[in-house]
Amino acid sequence: MLLLPAAASYNAGVSPKKGTAEIFVNVAVMAAIRHPLTYRVPDSLDVRVGQRVVVPLGNRRAAGVVVEPVVKPAPGLNVRDILRVLDPEALLSPELITLGVWIADYYLAPVGEVFRAMLPLRADTVREQVVSLTEKGLERVEEYGRDLSAVTNLERTYLAYFRDQAALRGAAPLDSFRRKFGKEGAEWFAQTEREGLITVTTRERQRKSREVYSVVLTGPLSRSSVRISPAAQRIVAALERGPVEDHRELVTSARTSLARLKRLQQEGLIGLRPGVEGRTATALTTASGLDEWPELTGPQTAAFEDLRLRLEKREFGVVLLHGITASGKTEVYLRLIRHCLAQDRTALMLVPEIALTPALQELYSSRLGARVAMLHSGLSELDRHKEWWRARRGEARVALGTRSAVFAPLENLGLLIVDEEHDSSYKQQETPRYHGRDVAVVRARLAGALAILGSATPSLESYLNAREGKYHLARLEERIGGRPLASVEIVDMRQEFRETVSRVPISRRLKEEMDVQLKSGAQTMILLNRRGFAWFLLCRSCGQSVGCANCSISLTYHRREHRLICHYCGFSAAVPSRCPACGSEYLNYVGEGTEKIESKLAEMFPGARVARLDRDVARRPAQFARILSDFRQGKIDILVGTQMIAKGHDFQGVTLVGVVSVDAGLALPDFRAAERTFQLLAQAAGRAGRGSAPGRVLVQTFYPDHYAVRFAAQQNFEAFFEKEIRFRRTMHYPPVTAFANVVAQDADLAQAAKVARKVEEFFQTVEKPTPEVRVLGPAPAPLARLEGKYRLQFLLRSKSRARLHSVVERMADYCYRNGVAPRALMIDVDPVSVM
Repeated sequence: MLLLPAAASYNAGVSPKKGTAEIFVNVAVMAAIRHPLTYRVPDSLDVRVGQRVVVPLGNRRAAGVVVEPVVKPAPGLNVRDILRVLDPEALLSPELITLGVWIADYYLAPVGEVFRAMLPLRADTVREQVVSLTEKGLERVEEYGRDLSAVTNLERTYLAYFRDQAALRGAAPLDSFRRKFGKEGAEWFAQTEREGLITVTTRERQRKSREVYSVVLTGPLSRSSVRISPAAQRIVAALERGPVEDHRELVTSARTSLARLKRLQQEGLIGLRPGVEGRTATALTTASGLDEWPELTGPQTAAFEDLRLRLEKREFGVVLLHGITASGKTEVYLRLIRHCLAQDRTALMLVPEIALTPALQELYSSRLGARVAMLHSGLSELDRHKEWWRARRGEARVALGTRSAVFAPLENLGLLIVDEEHDSSYKQQETPRYHGRDVAVVRARLAGALAILGSATPSLESYLNAREGKYHLARLEERIGGRPLASVEIVDMRQEFRETVSRVPISRRLKEEMDVQLKSGAQTMILLNRRGFAWFLLCRSCGQSVGCANCSISLTYHRREHRLICHYCGFSAAVPSRCPACGSEYLNYVGEGTEKIESKLAEMFPGARVARLDRDVARRPAQFARILSDFRQGKIDILVGTQMIAKGHDFQGVTLVGVVSVDAGLALPDFRAAERTFQLLAQAAGRAGRGSAPGRVLVQTFYPDHYAVRFAAQQNFEAFFEKEIRFRRTMHYPPVTAFANVVAQDADLAQAAKVARKVEEFFQTVEKPTPEVRVLGPAPAPLARLEGKYRLQFLLRSKSRARLHSVVERMADYCYRNGVAPRALMIDVDPVSVM
């Protein structure tokens, strides 16, 4: 564990006093640089550890975070001065600085990029270029007179604009001039600047709050007196499903702009009602916290008392809370947080995806009131800024959020809870590639706090740690009220096909059970972990599918947008009428996603109220929350969705869960495929029977004998763990060994191969592979091209985590010294996927 910095508290100064020796500091520069750089602190600046500063970097300027004082720079080092300080006080505590440096070291990430991820702050000021009239320009205006009547029309307009803007704002923003006057203005501007009539400078101004509008449909399409464009049709179609609270959601989903919305308002088609950005986060934290606390069950009480005693020790510890679905883990969490607050300490709660659990936000705010800060990417930039500062100033004593909330600036931290700790979304897939669960454990160690990892289907890593005594194991083995687990039935789709000779995605057995549900008024959830309408568009003449321009994968058809979309890079293309490869008109949509299942069910059950929840719907938070609310209130009969409907929801009326297929996940070339399939099925089964009526689960599969499917049907985690851990030991896969995924990547295949040869050169000449560290590769990655980059993969594994880390670190340093760009080498320590 790295022990930085020397400062013991916020705002520990490192600035020199007049007449003393020079002072130097290490700065984590926010660039692709692995280690901090040393800078001199000029006499004129008051610099503190944890502050952001601006420093020279080559021939440009960059922001960075001061991480520690330096006694003496390395000999021969050309040390440059810090240019300015951005913050009046330190933003990061010594604990968070130490954590950030540890992340950079362990995950081999640029240290500045780590601190960039830690600080979801927007600047209070923005820099802009402004135009002013020079003395010569002012003289020209005086020569023409105040009305500028002697000047040509265009020049009169431009000079009057600069004169008026100077009176209003002190100078005219250059961007505003370009937007207002376009190409003609730009040509005049260049000529006038050469003549010395105007000058361009840079200034900082206070950032303004952007106005947010709610949008409603005010009139039917037929009432509009203008021709309706395709964009307007998309807007109307979206609003026909209900009002939108934040116009930015509509702008994104309908691929439009605020200017177009305002034009439609002028035409009387829609209505815009102004609001203030930031209201969403505020609304979540204004509850009084006076809701009643229900009485705990016997098992809940036993688990709470066990954890309370450990919390009261005020020392570092890790507990794995293994509680079956609907056993009441959330109530245990809430009471532990309340107890932690009573000790005058703070608490941090992580969940996999906050956008999926608005009910959890409401619950925590109703119980704990305004002491809760929400930190997640679903908030606007201003909201994240406000919530971060509420935690930093101590106004909020509890932080609730997703992966990045692990960096919440809470002082005197006593409790960290990672709910659904097995979920792969805790692992960041971009630099810095940290795992939120593991970082939470390290932060708990730094703070002397208790870390609780909760799940009904723990990760193999956490459960093995508990088995080996590294973590304390607590259990909740009964559902609340003694309710039974849902019964699970496996539907063999091989037999279904033999008997029906049909590729209909809904089996006869599932359709029969859904009929019963609708007649009884009970609710059904249908899970298919594939969004979109069809997997891909296939030419039946030449066999080619329409692929992504940037990735080695077929595009998915989305019927709502009527476009082919890549789920990796976001590239989209129009649906062709003929095959791009051979010109054939025989194109066929293959496979089914959630859009298609929603459509099929609406056809099969005309009277049923069917809705869909997946990532496409989640991009419109208001609609997402409305569907969840309607389903919870019984206004929806059948809810179709991806894995997000299997996480953390408590729907009392659901008594049937149908899993359309998990076979695609089982077939992935990834050693965690069976583990993820088991977790998904077990979590989905946990959504049924949470109310008074018993639950049933139907799992459709072409692999009914696979152990992940069988043990999930039995909801037997222990048996699955024993089987899977034997497989991992045999194959030397995590958690038995440490793993690293190294990918050489570049937009040019030859350049990617050159980078891969440098990695190979290191292992052939500097650090030859040994039985202690095994190297597999190079080989094309399963996704050989991603986001426009070709990818060649090395897999490294070792029984010694320290040894593996040392080898990978030396390999990275060797490549960088030999001209490999940092972004050409992707290093993923402890990967959750090797795709």
